Amino acid sequence: MSNEKIQKTKTIEHPMEQILDIEPGTTLVHYEESLPVPLIEHEEYDEKDNEIEQQFQEVYEKAMDAFDAQSDITDTVEGKYAARNAEVSVQFLNTALAAAKEKSGLKQHKDKLEVSKAEAGKPKAVNNNLILDRNELLRLIQSTKEKEVN
Repeated sequence: MSNEKIQKTKTIEHPMEQILDIEPGTTLVHYEESLPVPLIEHEEYDEKDNEIEQQFQEVYEKAMDAFDAQSDITDTVEGKYAARNAEVSVQFLNTALAAAKEKSGLKQHKDKLEVSKAEAGKPKAVNNNLILDRNELLRLIQSTKEKEVN
């Protein structure tokens, strides 16, 4: 699931502005924002299924955006805080992964239901132990031919 990203710029208050005697809140920071990934609706889904899948998608997108933002912050903080920021970034990735797994699980359950619906009309056991004598078999064949003609 690859989503496109757009480049954006925002102004922040950077700690170096005070040291370099620059006006506070004038540092430009570039960051990437993910475009939303469109959902493909399944024909068997009802309204609740679509709502649940949309929520998982929203959690996934927010977690990925938070990961990107946290990764960008890692470049601007002091070295002693960079490791903690990286840990937080990984937590956002784990949240995104969990949402993706839930969506996958939802799809698996839907696929199993489709297979079970398709197999519902088929007999579950085949009985090959039917014993007929020749006369009964001929009557059976004759009756099926009569049904085909009519």
